Amino acid sequence: MRYLVRIFGPCCLLVAFLTGLVSCQENNPSVTSTKIDHAKIDALFGKNVSEVLFDHLYVVLDSSSYADLTQNTSWKNSYAFIDKGLPDFDVIDDQSTSCYLRGHRHYIEILGPHNEYKEPVGKSGIGFSLRNKGEHFHLGVKPRLKQAGSSYLSNSEVVDMPIGNQEATWFKAFYSPSAGSWLDTWYAFYNPAFLDSLYHKEHPDYSREDFLQQSYSKDRLFEGIREISLSCTPEDYKRIGQELRFLGCRLLEKKGDRLSIGSGDITINISPSNTVEFSRITRIHCGINAEDFSVIKLGNITITNRGKESIWNLENLYKDYH
Repeated sequence: MRYLVRIFGPCCLLVAFLTGLVSCQENNPSVTSTKIDHAKIDALFGKNVSEVLFDHLYVVLDSSSYADLTQNTSWKNSYAFIDKGLPDFDVIDDQSTSCYLRGHRHYIEILGPHNEYKEPVGKSGIGFSLRNKGEHFHLGVKPRLKQAGSSYLSNSEVVDMPIGNQEATWFKAFYSPSAGSWLDTWYAFYNPAFLDSLYHKEHPDYSREDFLQQSYSKDRLFEGIREISLSCTPEDYKRIGQELRFLGCRLLEKKGDRLSIGSGDITINISPSNTVEFSRITRIHCGINAEDFSVIKLGNITITNRGKESIWNLENLYKDYH
């Protein structure tokens, strides 16, 4: 919280100055109106940062959990539309080594133990979308941070995807150096022209709803994600907390070392641990479209529905690790 002192100090002086200026003009009409530089004010208040929204997460499951999740027909038919991914969102089959659960604005990427990316069981990641006010997507786009010049979000990668006979640029992602981490975080600017290629109509902006429009079903339970809880090594705890701080995300609550951070339209709960072998997602709190009170165990995952909330408990996924 110490950094807030550095922000609010000069901001208070600015507020006093602006208040005095308005008062002076009201009392003395002869005073010439001064043009206020709103961009500089936004920068001083920390508002001139990229807008952050949650996009999706991924987690790599063990063989029994992946088999139960992908082969339980009654659960699949009621919980969410599950597909193979781009470009056609085809229904999964026995050969699928990964799958996607689609919500209204968010989705969950589930990787099996023999996934094509060769990611190990227990590894996970969280992806956010970024948008700069007044700036359209281009390959030179960069995040606007509260503090420039740090190593956070200093690496980038442009991701292209084959659509038909052409390669279409999907997004440009930024991430921090984090060699050896089992919990990836990335922050991406998405290209609306990709939606044009995917759906064969023009999109002036990229929205998560537009991307998921043909795969999300209100008739299934899964609507989206509300909270994600993480148990992190000290290094990842610092990295993720700083990334979100540099993007102007709000600290909602601090209980001991546990941080609850408003990250766009969801909450990220981060707890540090000196005993875990690697950082991991422990719980996912989801919103669902209809009241449901069922509990299902899919291998090492337990999903508990409580009214219009659905809680994924992943703790048992890591039972063979510290």
